[in-house]
Amino acid sequence: MKNVGRFDQMFRIIAGLAFLSLFFFLEGGYQYLSLVGIPLLYTALTKQCFFYRIFGISSCQLPSHKS
Repeated sequence: MKNVGRFDQMFRIIAGLAFLSLFFFLEGGYQYLSLVGIPLLYTALTKQCFFYRIFGISSCQLPSHKS
């Protein structure tokens, strides 16, 4: 069941790539904080968010029925 909408997906891709790019600019233990980008990219690519499912949230648009 997909629960990540188009805008949410694009935001997660951009944020995920931004976090992962920090890996090359941070030093020491802070470098591994950039790995937060991995789950963001995963949820964007699969369009499934575990936390959205737990709380019953969906950012997908409902299909409109034209009469």
